Amino acid sequence: MDMEKSRQQLIGRLTENYADYRAELLLKDRQELIDGADRIAKTAEVFQYFTQHQPTEQEVSYFLKFQNPLEVAADHWENCEFELDALGAVMADTADKAADLTLYPLSADAPTHKPDGLQKFVDVDLETILPQIMAQKTAFHQKDLSYALDEMREGFAREDPAKRNFVVIFRQSGVDCLNERDMLIAGTRSYNICQYYHRHTREPVLAYSVELTGDGPNGLRGNLYQQDQHQIAVFAERAASPYTDVTVAFYSGKTVRVPEKEYNYETIPNLKYHYGDILDARNEADDESVVQGALHREHERRERMPKGHIAVHVQELEEARIQTEADRLAAALQSLTEPNTPDKTHFMAEVSPYFLPLASHDNMHRLFEKVRDQVKQPIYIAPVEGANGQYIFMRREERAQEQPSKPSIKEQLAAKPAPGDQPAAKSKNREVR
Repeated sequence: MDMEKSRQQLIGRLTENYADYRAELLLKDRQELIDGADRIAKTAEVFQYFTQHQPTEQEVSYFLKFQNPLEVAADHWENCEFELDALGAVMADTADKAADLTLYPLSADAPTHKPDGLQKFVDVDLETILPQIMAQKTAFHQKDLSYALDEMREGFAREDPAKRNFVVIFRQSGVDCLNERDMLIAGTRSYNICQYYHRHTREPVLAYSVELTGDGPNGLRGNLYQQDQHQIAVFAERAASPYTDVTVAFYSGKTVRVPEKEYNYETIPNLKYHYGDILDARNEADDESVVQGALHREHERRERMPKGHIAVHVQELEEARIQTEADRLAAALQSLTEPNTPDKTHFMAEVSPYFLPLASHDNMHRLFEKVRDQVKQPIYIAPVEGANGQYIFMRREERAQEQPSKPSIKEQLAAKPAPGDQPAAKSKNREVR
C-alpha cells in the first residue's frame, strides 16, 4: 500500500474513533463533562492535528498499528509535561514508543466486523407497509396497529419533534407503540416495555424505529429502521436518565408540572377539576441533556444503516416465517419415538396456532413441501377430531422404514446359529514330525 493510501486509512480510522468518542460524550452528565473538559480539549486538538496537518510516514506507519490511534495520541498529549505548544513534536516522539504496543489494542487483533443485516427504508407509506409487516408476525389483537397509527397521526400534528419518533414492536399477540424519547427515560411505560422484551420473554419480535416525515392526502409517511430488540434495550438501559416529573398542558393554556408518582388515574380527575381537560402530558427526565445526547447518538447510528427495499424486506419476512415453522414441525416429527395419535398409528405435530391465522393457501402449500423435504417421508395435513387446528401426519410404517435397526454385537453373539451354519470341524489328522 502506498503512503497516500496509508494516510487516508489512518485519517478514516481516526475519524471513526473521534465519532465514537463524541457519541460517548453525549451520554455523560454535565458534571462528568466539566471534570473531563481538559481531556476533551486534548482529544479535539489531536484529531485536528492529524486531519489538518500531513502526518509523517513514521507517524502513519506507527499509529496504524492500533485499533484506536486517537486514544494513544491523546494519552501522550494529555501527559505531556512541557510548557509549550509542541503537539507535532509530541506525536513524532510518540511514534518511537515501543511500549505502547503492549498497552493498547492493536489493529491486527481487531475482530472481523460482521454486519448485523439491519436496514433502513426511506419514505415508506406507513399505512400500507406496517399492516404488511404485522401480517408476518401478529396473529391476534391486530387492532393494536390501528391505535398505533392514530398515535402517530396525533404526534405528527404536534410541533414537538419528540412526538414524531416511535419504536413499534410486533409480537405474536399484539403491537406496542413506544415513544422513542420516553424509552430513554428510566421508569416510563415505553422504557419498561422495551426492557420487558429484552429480559422477561424469549419470544422473538419485530422491532422498528419510525421517523414520521409527512401526513397528507397520500397518507402517513415516514422512514423505517430495523432494530434488534436486545441491542436497543441495552442501549436504553445504559443511556437513560431517571424519570422525575410530568408536565401537563391543558386546553385552557395552563401548564402544571407534577412529580411522576403523583400523576396517575387517581390524581388526574382532580387536575381536570382545577384546570380543565388535558391537552398533553410530557414525561420529564432528571437530566434532559442526557436524553437528547442518547437520541442524537441513536439517530446518527441509524442514519449510517444501509438502505433496503421495503417490498423485498416483506417478502423475506414471509419466507422466514414459513421456514421457521417448517423447521419446528420437522424437528417435532423427527424427535418422536412412538406414534402419538389417539389410535397409535401415526406420528403427528400440530401447526402453530400463531402460524395458521396468517397463512394463505400458498403459505400452507409451501410449508407442506418444506416439511416433506426435511423428513423425507410422505406426509399429509388434516384436522384432529375433537380438536381445533391443523396437524401434519406421518404413518407409523413409513417412520419405521426410515432406518432398519441393526442388532447389537451382543445380540449377534447370543443368537443361535442358523441350520447348515455349523462351525468347521477340527482336523484329526495331524502331521507327525
